[in-house]
Amino acid sequence: MSILQRLSSVTDLPTLPEVAIKVQQIIHSDDGDAGGLAKLVQQDPSLTAKILQLANSSFYGTVNRISSVSMAITRLGFNEIGHIVIATSLIKKFSQKSNLLDYTRFWKHALTAAHMSDITAKISTAGFTTQQRQVLYLSGLLHDIGILIYDQFFHDEFKVIIDYAAANKISYLEAEAAIAPKETHAAVGAALLEIWKLDGMITNGVRFHHTPEKSSENLKLIPYAVHLSEYILCNSGLGSFEGLITQSSGNILSDLQISPERLPHYMFEAQSEVEKSELILAIVKGEPNLLLRNV
Repeated sequence: MSILQRLSSVTDLPTLPEVAIKVQQIIHSDDGDAGGLAKLVQQDPSLTAKILQLANSSFYGTVNRISSVSMAITRLGFNEIGHIVIATSLIKKFSQKSNLLDYTRFWKHALTAAHMSDITAKISTAGFTTQQRQVLYLSGLLHDIGILIYDQFFHDEFKVIIDYAAANKISYLEAEAAIAPKETHAAVGAALLEIWKLDGMITNGVRFHHTPEKSSENLKLIPYAVHLSEYILCNSGLGSFEGLITQSSGNILSDLQISPERLPHYMFEAQSEVEKSELILAIVKGEPNLLLRNV
């Protein structure tokens, strides 16, 4: 039985955190507002404390102390807080100790890719629709979720891929293509999102984030946006588990209609997002961080 077939029979397969679902609905609803988001966050004292700690960090350059979730939303932005809540809930649920996978490094990469995918739509002139923009962050955040599923539920198969990469001195991506070409982490991740019944555009973005050219024409912008962030992170030293991506899919900048002149600014933004990701992880894990101030 294949991994994809076995996935549906896993009895303790994790579900998408309820708070993530609710926040996603609030920030993308015509009726969603800052008051509704604040009310939802305040139902969880631990989450509230983390949001206030983040809002009062030196990263955001806050001068006056922020003492409420409503103030944090006003200062940092509705979508920014919403995305942080979604990321925090997922990290808490999908983190564990592993002898194969560095979860801190994994989530740092996922968080940065999520923010960068969001930025891509802002600098692209390819015509991202409002609906596409709404799912970009979650598409980036979940793009490698299949790797976590491999590690947590198909650990032996995951180790075979890791060992093959080490033995042949190749990247994880190359080893995965050699060992499990039809059960890549992209395919496994997409299968999980189908079980979760997430928006089809998110699932499509995850399934084709390494092969966006294979996506249907009307859905290709999201996988291309995630692929660009993945390509830059894997090849720039900003952090990735998968190793170098030796070939990109077509002309990414052309497909996304991004001027090469925008790349320096994009890279600057990417570095900033890495720092933000490190800060979020430090707060979620309760670790001391120089960017934090007492709240």
